[in-house]
Amino acid sequence: MFNLSRRTNYGLELMLYLAKDKTKKPISLKEIAKKKKLPLKYLEQVALKLKEVGFLVSKEGKGGGYILAFKPKEITVAEIVEVLEGPVEVGSCAGCPSASLCGQKTVWQDLGEKVRETMEAKTLEDMIKDEK
Repeated sequence: MFNLSRRTNYGLELMLYLAKDKTKKPISLKEIAKKKKLPLKYLEQVALKLKEVGFLVSKEGKGGGYILAFKPKEITVAEIVEVLEGPVEVGSCAGCPSASLCGQKTVWQDLGEKVRETMEAKTLEDMIKDEK
């Protein structure tokens, strides 16, 4: 079963929340955590990682918070997932002594490629449209 970590789910929730904001003003993580019922400390870690790679911009002090660094149509689900999760892989052939002889390997590689293609084709803007 292909599952995303909580970290990645929270990251997608954070990015989606910011993408839906029409004010384009910084939003505090405290506000987002409260509205989305997410743990603030964990959300802080996720936001920091997304800021480090340039997806988020932060403003310190009163009226501070986070905004997206790009338009929602310019950020793909694959980009967010890979920042928080690492390369998209299905199955666990890495380190397996039978990987070169195993018939499962191509199935998992093909499936991983399809998952990645699907995530590359979806942007934050698409996710907003899909909610409606």
